[in-house]
Amino acid sequence: MKILLFGITNVGKSTTGKGLSEELNYDYDDIDDEIKRRYKKIDSFREKFQNDYERHEKRGEILLDIINRYEDNVVIAVSPIFYERFFISALKQPKVIAIELQDTPENILKRLVYADEDDNVYPLIIETKAERNYYLKDIKADIRYYKNAYKKIENKFNMQGDTTSEVIRRLIEYINIIK
Repeated sequence: MKILLFGITNVGKSTTGKGLSEELNYDYDDIDDEIKRRYKKIDSFREKFQNDYERHEKRGEILLDIINRYEDNVVIAVSPIFYERFFISALKQPKVIAIELQDTPENILKRLVYADEDDNVYPLIIETKAERNYYLKDIKADIRYYKNAYKKIENKFNMQGDTTSEVIRRLIEYINIIK
């Protein structure tokens, strides 16, 4: 089985995907990791594909490359791809289960991180109510933005702000039901 984890930025695709792959004894891959392998840094990818549409198209191509790299038993964290046309063929591949991870804006805010120019990831420290409101507004916009894009992903999984281990436990139960 090839499990694709979709969702907005900072919902927890990578952390959940790594833990899920360990629990299932599956391989793990991540579109962002593949972008770093190919382009050295995320910023280099953005520089090469300055148009948002082109970046989403390239992520879709990379997703198919990753899917085809594995015969079976892999969990793949999928960076947000807005245009359905660039990931719909991935959903139709054999042995693929696509799941959109969802959570409330407040729970996503707790996971918010940022990456520096060298792709080192740090927790985002929010010091004021104005900053909190700014980021919550941004997260809510992302949720609205991707709701339509991900409508073809039939499997929706609410993380409910749970710990990673609890999310993984419930996600395994969910996968056993839908497969």
